[in-house]
Amino acid sequence: MMTELEYVIKHGGLTPKRLLAKITRREFGTTVLGGLVGVAASHLLSTPAVAMASRLISTPSAVAPDFTIAIIPDPQFLAESCPDKLGGYYAAMMKWIVQNKNIVLESSTPSFEANIKAVIGVGDCVNATAANEDRNAQNAWTILDRNRIAFTTPPGNHDYDSIKPSSRSNLGPLFGTGYFSAKHRSSVYGSGIDLGAGDMAYWIGSHDTTGANTAVKFVISGVKLLILAMDFFAGNAAWSWAYDLMRANSDCECYITTHGWLTVNGTQFQRKDTYGPDAYSMAGAPYSNSAAEAWTTVGVNTWSNLFGIFSGHDIFGSQNSDPSGTASPQWYWQQVPIKSASSRRQTVQQLFTNSQQLDSACSASVSEASGAGQTASVFLLSRRPALGVLEGRMISTQSGNWFKSRSASFPDGTSWSDFETLLFSVPFTGLQTERTPNPIPKS
Repeated sequence: MMTELEYVIKHGGLTPKRLLAKITRREFGTTVLGGLVGVAASHLLSTPAVAMASRLISTPSAVAPDFTIAIIPDPQFLAESCPDKLGGYYAAMMKWIVQNKNIVLESSTPSFEANIKAVIGVGDCVNATAANEDRNAQNAWTILDRNRIAFTTPPGNHDYDSIKPSSRSNLGPLFGTGYFSAKHRSSVYGSGIDLGAGDMAYWIGSHDTTGANTAVKFVISGVKLLILAMDFFAGNAAWSWAYDLMRANSDCECYITTHGWLTVNGTQFQRKDTYGPDAYSMAGAPYSNSAAEAWTTVGVNTWSNLFGIFSGHDIFGSQNSDPSGTASPQWYWQQVPIKSASSRRQTVQQLFTNSQQLDSACSASVSEASGAGQTASVFLLSRRPALGVLEGRMISTQSGNWFKSRSASFPDGTSWSDFETLLFSVPFTGLQTERTPNPIPKS
């Protein structure tokens, strides 16, 4: 009588899923020991089909490892004056990322190593395009380059000369021709940045020679991530370029990082908001688009591979999109899901994070209750493929305290804590629900 294993081998093997459906862990051992003997067993156990079965059954690592993207929330005052004009906290923040790549995060179950693989900025790398601030910013971000941690960042309004994005020609030297320009960043990426453990980062391209609109690809834990860094309230031509790249990289999950998207209140920027395009004398389309215009009129809401949008820019005390004119609360992050209008109907995770007002009061004594002194913060966005979730945490790299509050109305809404706090955990699978097993080497 032919055993199940003999049948599989005789008929050329099955795909991994069908093979596992035919052979359970218990049946595998019983079948091999009970149905195969002597030379036949030796022959059969060396075949690719059996090797595949054994590997799939005994190796739990077929699930992609957890990983984290560090998001830098508007570090402009770290370049200007926090704690002084030398940019010490700016550099220390980047060193914290390097030294804590594998920090163990324990506020969710099971605990895990952060596995920080890349960094994404949301703009305002400087407060003014002055030589010392440009130098401080470049020195800080270069720490990531030296340690093979890939990054990308768009410009904010403060990265424009005299904070005047009313003309794209006012783009400051760091993004125009310097360190953040397409020419320099593409040379850093070269043929790819090895992130370790088989993960890679690649330069994809730019809308022009500046660093205003750029694209990179991260391949982390078997997941392909296309990151589009978009100009401050970008115009139609830039959005068209970005759309074409998204379509050309249909095997990638697409993410946008741009300076102005969500407000402190968690709404998409409108043109007439306190810090919307009109506040900077930016002409309407095709020159510029508010977040709401980009989403609905330009059609970003129809992008089938879009899964996340990151931003900063807004500050508390503004009156954005609030019909009552109520000032926004003292708040530093928002996570707002929105449904795409694409045929996929996927959920797009919108994230706002900005702690510049904490950095601007850099000399204040550290207080967990009020949030004073919680400078040089980093937002940690963790992807956990095995659990199918996306998690958020925020830490001051100077005090070591974690932002504690989960919503602006949460008791002690501005408080921080010595203890790590999980700010959110939402279901998330992206394009991939499982990792393809590594191919079996040929014997």
